[in-house]
Amino acid sequence: MVSDMVMRLSKLYGKQIYNTKGYYIGYVDEVLIEIDRGEGRILALGLPGEKVGIPYERVTAIGDIILIEAKKG
Repeated sequence: MVSDMVMRLSKLYGKQIYNTKGYYIGYVDEVLIEIDRGEGRILALGLPGEKVGIPYERVTAIGDIILIEAKKG
């Protein structure tokens, strides 16, 4: 049986990412996996002309969108 906490990586591609303050951040272009741990570690965002990595630890929810913790400040 598959846990409710498991999701296909292909379901993440293209999802929009917002922070907990409601700001649009970008969309998921890639997911980098740490092979020896078998865990997603970085979401790579596709932004116009660049890619930005978001540590997976900042992800607070995944649904129709991905919600990440806003930076302090």
